[in-house]
Amino acid sequence: MKPKFSPYLFFHICCFITTVFAIDVVNIEGFVIDDVGSPLVGSNIIIKNTTHGGATNTDGFYQFSIPTDVAQSSPLIFASYIGYRSITDTLFYNNEKEIIKNFQLKRDVLDLESIVVTGMGASRYKEKLGVSIESVKGEAVVKAGEVNMITSLRGNVPGLEIRKTSGDAGTNAFFRIRGTGTISGSHEPLIIVDGSPVSNRTYDSGGSETSERGHPESSSRTGDINVEDIESIEVLKGAAASAIYGSRASNGVIMITTKSGRTGKTQLTYKFQAGISGINNRYPVQQWFGQGKAGNFIQGEAFSWGKPLNSKGSPWFDSSRDLDQVFDHIDEISDYGNSFDHNVSAYGGSDKTTFYLSMSKSYEKSHWIKFSDYKKMVSTVFGHIPNRDVPSDYERYTVRLKGSHLIRDNLTLIGSMSYVNVSVNSVMRAHTTDGLGKGLLSTPPDFDLKPYLNPVTQYHRSSTDPNALTPEGDHSWNNPYWVLYEAMQKQHVDRLYGSIQLDYQPTDWSSLKYTIGSDYSLDERTEVLPIGTYREGGIGRLIREDIVDQEFDGNLVFSIDGNKLFNLPMNLIMGHNLNSRYFRSYEITGLDQTLPNYFQMENYSSIYADERLTLRHTESFFIQGTYDLFDELYITSAIRNDGSSTFGPADRRHNFRKFSAAWNFSKRLKIPYVNFGKFRFAFGEAGEQPNVYTIYSGYMSPTSFSAGDKVNLAMTYNGLTGYRSDDRIGNMRIRPERRTENEFGIDLSLLEDKLGINFTSYNAQNSDVIFTIDVIPSTGSDEQTANGAIIENKGIEFVLNANPIRNKNFTWNSRFIYASNNNMVLEMNGITGDQARSMDYSQVPSVGISKFSEVSPGHSLGEFRGYTWARFGYGITAKDYDENGNTVYINIDSVYADQWKRNDVYIQRDGYPDTDWLNREYVWTGYDPNPDWTGSLYNEIELFGKIKFSCLIDISMGGYIVNYTKNALYEWGTHGDTEDRYHLSFDNPNWYGYEEGVSTEWGKGKISDILNNGANAIGPGADETVEFDETFYTTIAGRKFDIINNIEDASYVKLREISLAYQMSNKYTDYLGLKSMSLRLSARDLITWAKYTGWDPETNMYQNRISGEDYFNQPQTWGANFTVYFNW
Repeated sequence: MKPKFSPYLFFHICCFITTVFAIDVVNIEGFVIDDVGSPLVGSNIIIKNTTHGGATNTDGFYQFSIPTDVAQSSPLIFASYIGYRSITDTLFYNNEKEIIKNFQLKRDVLDLESIVVTGMGASRYKEKLGVSIESVKGEAVVKAGEVNMITSLRGNVPGLEIRKTSGDAGTNAFFRIRGTGTISGSHEPLIIVDGSPVSNRTYDSGGSETSERGHPESSSRTGDINVEDIESIEVLKGAAASAIYGSRASNGVIMITTKSGRTGKTQLTYKFQAGISGINNRYPVQQWFGQGKAGNFIQGEAFSWGKPLNSKGSPWFDSSRDLDQVFDHIDEISDYGNSFDHNVSAYGGSDKTTFYLSMSKSYEKSHWIKFSDYKKMVSTVFGHIPNRDVPSDYERYTVRLKGSHLIRDNLTLIGSMSYVNVSVNSVMRAHTTDGLGKGLLSTPPDFDLKPYLNPVTQYHRSSTDPNALTPEGDHSWNNPYWVLYEAMQKQHVDRLYGSIQLDYQPTDWSSLKYTIGSDYSLDERTEVLPIGTYREGGIGRLIREDIVDQEFDGNLVFSIDGNKLFNLPMNLIMGHNLNSRYFRSYEITGLDQTLPNYFQMENYSSIYADERLTLRHTESFFIQGTYDLFDELYITSAIRNDGSSTFGPADRRHNFRKFSAAWNFSKRLKIPYVNFGKFRFAFGEAGEQPNVYTIYSGYMSPTSFSAGDKVNLAMTYNGLTGYRSDDRIGNMRIRPERRTENEFGIDLSLLEDKLGINFTSYNAQNSDVIFTIDVIPSTGSDEQTANGAIIENKGIEFVLNANPIRNKNFTWNSRFIYASNNNMVLEMNGITGDQARSMDYSQVPSVGISKFSEVSPGHSLGEFRGYTWARFGYGITAKDYDENGNTVYINIDSVYADQWKRNDVYIQRDGYPDTDWLNREYVWTGYDPNPDWTGSLYNEIELFGKIKFSCLIDISMGGYIVNYTKNALYEWGTHGDTEDRYHLSFDNPNWYGYEEGVSTEWGKGKISDILNNGANAIGPGADETVEFDETFYTTIAGRKFDIINNIEDASYVKLREISLAYQMSNKYTDYLGLKSMSLRLSARDLITWAKYTGWDPETNMYQNRISGEDYFNQPQTWGANFTVYFNW
């Protein structure tokens, strides 16, 4: 019998912990309300210069105890709440055991009095910050209803771009701050939890035959953090803000402060959340034409260029004739997903000891149907037991303990520990032919995917091998049901992370903090492609991988309070940091499965192993000082010196500097309607470390070695494996990438704190950007990793906060966010953008970061480059034919001067684009995936202090996606656009649907009718009518000749979040024995307004970096949640 967890036992244990440390004390209690009389839940009340304090509950009530001797000293008591002006008052002791102290706080639209964590143990009032740091309260993160805390931040931080990979369970997200400034490094910011760095790795796994675009979804380690444990999040966006973290902070820093215990009675909270989800869009696939080629049915054919189907909705439908059955593959295979979340937390403490303890379970099942539901759709499964019933789900357990103990008056011990257990079932995704999308969208509409096993042989059955007679089969892709239930991708993670901090105050003007942090995870993965799967010719494959990821961080900080030591308004911190990161991956691959349904390595004929190991050490020294002049000019300066094992021995140590200044001009200048005004300026440097072992030249052990077409040498001798030098030579002078950034801004509070404005302008240059360059053959290698690029990001950020209406029964808060970023690669390997434009392309440095996205000087990072029809603006010489059929070559830009704009299409005399222009090659398209601007609009209305309604609209404008899925489906004949095709039957008087002047016009038109992005058709055949037939879609409009016509606008406006919350009144909670109870109904991504014709413009082929490419990506989802909180 399994032991059951009792919340009552948990509560009494917490009470016991509190009681143990009780001493003779004075009770401090009261209420904290806002300016309209509403309780401020979670307000902090502390006795200054002590560790004593507490927080308010849902009624705004607080209570804690202090020693009698502290009460007798008439201490200062401080009340604060994010978004409100704090109050400091004197606490008078009257020899009673209880002191009642109430506070009423006024709204602070700019959060000027909030204390912002700025890194390395330092903090500063927001009023005095000279840099841009955004703060997000934990309740805003929780309200999103997401498991992953990163996706919960969408629309909340200007300049933070987040793209969820898909709607599958446990999915991860790409995220970046202020654009991308690296080529080979990570784009993601550093994550700090309670002062110690933790892993946010999304490590890809799977077979080596495909790129990471086609591998299973891998859960990100950012999803391991329980959002209910988060107190606040600070986002350090610019290099000036993040410079204190040196060579790991060029992408910014996200600092998470978790909830802590507070003195006073133990508080217990239980949260339950249940939700549903579903695909948020239907993919456009055609239902009018059947399987086959050349207009005829051909069984087993991959294409859908067969006969016109007599199906409802088609223009030729005839109800008197036999109905051709068609299948809605997407609707049949998808269902509602569901989720639930349990969270129990408790906090409390005495005047010496505090604790916070939480436990949670989160579960998500995605929108793909279970095998048990599939069984209801077929007559029988012949007793078949699948490899899995639920194809995509995510389960996470977390336990977190955080506590503090006052060892003596000047010595405090603080510790935290989190254990996480994650299990994920994933679906093979995106690019690979083994994935779900390829078979789902490419299967002809008149082929029934059910059953996915041949009823006679029980072998894998697909539209390309409908009568599978051999176990291996002959498939062009997998049946999507096979992908769901027979192919398996599993991930199991055990993770333990936390920190211990010793805080020693030897004098009243100094403190010494030493923090030790550790993060350890064991990630076990299994990928099964059973016999019959398309990959490897159907022979079967098994991959097992064990991943160990560990980080150790030790941080020593010595702080000096200049006010107390020198009577000067200054503070100084000095410190030393040691960091070590260890990563090991051990992967075993088995090929050629012997017995079906037995997935052990011993059952595979060929077994291969691959082991990867990295270890890097970093040592740092840092110093930071602040100085306040006349209490209106606030200056901060810092420098950090880093040394790393990844830096070249020739230059082992590097400095990173910062300087910022903020001037509160409203103290000196009285401006009408301006309550507060601040100018700020900041300069800073931060870095990105080279990849591990870049400095070394290694060795390889291939079975053979080729040198061009002349030499092919065997690398084995008498059965022994030989080694040769690596293709990549080491670089002993490699340096960290460096981001240098200047930032200007102004903050204004207007109209008695009813309106707040934040404006920031920044210009950042990433120099010494690392990428791979070619080297001369005499080195014995082909390439070298080196510093050699400069990338610029510059932009503006604007935040408008408003409190238009505030009274006891009605409150309205609003926020608008706008951020734009312009990215440009200025230089690579000494070649600038201006120089590159006058050079032969083959001589210009360029690095491909995905199929079509490249990095090259003079272009934005990730601009698409690919094949195109003959288009204007590229200096193309088109091929055409004169009236006599003779080949002619035309310099179209010159011949049609003043008639074209870039990307207009030249149309040949026959009415079609030119697909074979002279010296045809890839071209720069002028389109890239980077949005022009992002923003959001948030509104919150509170009624009677009990009901809250909030709405968040998320906006992304500009940026493009290569809809390569559309190119592929054009070829297969299943895309919705191909319904408007030409078929020979349309001109056949003997066909039942023939109608002169009607059917004879179907599938015909001008090329200008199908051009995208405002392109015009120009040329002798621009007005010619052509047939959009099988030849047109499989060749001219397919994957081989033009991607530009299917580059689509990725702009969107999303109803990202909407919620309605209700705080139960006391008469109900008292009846239930509760202190308080709240209910919330919320939804996410309910509506998307976009021009994109694929699944969703927020799609992302890669899991942890942006690509702007869609090749059978997974769909996104909407979700709705019901949440209830019980508080004791």
